Amino acid sequence: MGDIIIALPIADYYIEQGWEVFWPIDAAFVEMFARIKPAINFLGVTRPATPDQNYFLHEPLRLLVENKCDRTVVLYSYLGGMNLADPRLANSLKFDEYKYAIAGVPFERKWTLEYERDIESEEALFESLKISGDYVLIHDRSTEMAAPVEISPDLTRGLELVRIASVTDSIFDWRLTIERASKLIMVNSCFANLVEGLNLENEKLLFLYSPVAFTPVFANNWRFIYPKEPIKYVGAFSEDEPN
Repeated sequence: MGDIIIALPIADYYIEQGWEVFWPIDAAFVEMFARIKPAINFLGVTRPATPDQNYFLHEPLRLLVENKCDRTVVLYSYLGGMNLADPRLANSLKFDEYKYAIAGVPFERKWTLEYERDIESEEALFESLKISGDYVLIHDRSTEMAAPVEISPDLTRGLELVRIASVTDSIFDWRLTIERASKLIMVNSCFANLVEGLNLENEKLLFLYSPVAFTPVFANNWRFIYPKEPIKYVGAFSEDEPN
């Protein structure tokens, strides 16, 4: 989801040029992204128990051919066992910079994320949290982490603690709660990418834990902090991980 959020402004750029955009993504994400970006034709790719090259590449390409696309842009800067990327770009740029470079879209467009909000759902989620004062919003675990990162009490002192959890079918329902927070403490994740793309002005702290190849550019005045203990991963950040 984080990679999709990073690249959404690329699709906007193409639509502004008069193109119709077809975008294969994991089938589990289609409904959520179609609601916020109805101008994009999201195509669902079913995720197998063990994701393989068919899931990451061959099935998406088949769907694009089926929809008679005139041009295909492959945003991977790396995919294990496949010679897809332009090495001149991939060897020099961070993976989010690469996506924009290979697409021919100015990188500054990454920070122009726009989408259709569901304010009712955002308000409902905020009200359900029963927040009573100034608060710090915490996202302390990504899908790559075996356990949440430990957060020092010094970083949250004087603020009510609110943690992002799986209580809604759309990560975008959290936007109002994110905007109203006095402080954000996050790991590299789809939520941190959402905050970055929206140029939010909250006080922001980001735990650095992923290798440089898997860490996008965070340019919006984040304070970078570090886990006290080494992060244990769940099958992530290997040479076979696509980017």
